[in-house]
Amino acid sequence: MFQPSGVYAAMLTPFDKNGRVNIPVVTKMVDFFVQKGVDGIFPVSNVGEFIQISEGDKRDFVDAVIRTAGGRVRVTPGISSPNPRQSIEFGKYCLQAGADAVVVSAPYYFKYPPEMVESFLISVARGLDLPVILYNIPLYANEISMDSLGRLLQIDNIVALKESSGSLANLQNILNLAHAMNRDFRLMVGWEEMLLAALTVGAHGCMVASGGILPELMTAIQHLYHTNQFIQAARIQRLVAKATEEMRKVFFPYGYKLGMQSRGFDMGPFAIDIPAPFALQMVAQHRKIEAIVSEVLHEAQVEIQQMDAITGSQADGNTIL
Repeated sequence: MFQPSGVYAAMLTPFDKNGRVNIPVVTKMVDFFVQKGVDGIFPVSNVGEFIQISEGDKRDFVDAVIRTAGGRVRVTPGISSPNPRQSIEFGKYCLQAGADAVVVSAPYYFKYPPEMVESFLISVARGLDLPVILYNIPLYANEISMDSLGRLLQIDNIVALKESSGSLANLQNILNLAHAMNRDFRLMVGWEEMLLAALTVGAHGCMVASGGILPELMTAIQHLYHTNQFIQAARIQRLVAKATEEMRKVFFPYGYKLGMQSRGFDMGPFAIDIPAPFALQMVAQHRKIEAIVSEVLHEAQVEIQQMDAITGSQADGNTIL
């Protein structure tokens, strides 16, 4: 059964002037991700404002990503929703569309006891005939407890967890749990600033917005770690943090959208109207993000040109341009 590993782009969503998903821009983004050497794409994501996308647009979005990817990378759409029936219905659509797996968080908005969170995720996993990646993001949804995770790991088609608590201790506890259960289970970190640290404790990769905004840097960290070039990997990791620090100065997820726009993609209007005075401030902040993205890409290029292991990988698209 498929299991994720490597660098996955948690895909931001470009909107057109009518608030619909901008499919032509989606296809350009997918080609960009593939050319930059990512291992997978996670559309209909949290950072991709899935709560702002209609059910019909979600389907068109997934179809466009899978069609454009054309089997070149894995595609794992998000199916999170407030109720399991809706997640199962969309998950079945993703299966028919050709998705490799689906990503589902615990229910959001209302706070539920752990037993109800666990029941929700069990229902979704058992209602689908494809691999399921759990998504722990306690900032926006109910947390998946360690006790619940131990029982969820007994379900065969739950193959991985995207861990976005920001806690290195959580990562280690999850890996210890999987090891104690003798379970072949993949752990993908959800904070780009933690990729190198996560790899050192045994994680298998990341599913993050910077996998799409700065794919060259994220794939470089992964490659450098696996070729035992830890000092160089740490330098690139710090460059990622330098960029995301600037993006985080803008409300989530718009700072990241400005980062993606800095790579040449028209991300369109924000889903909620921005007051005029605040919009003027955003113009100035966009310039700062453009500058920092350009700066870190240049610094990383200089760094990587000194590494034979990376400069020799032009053929597979993993070099920084």
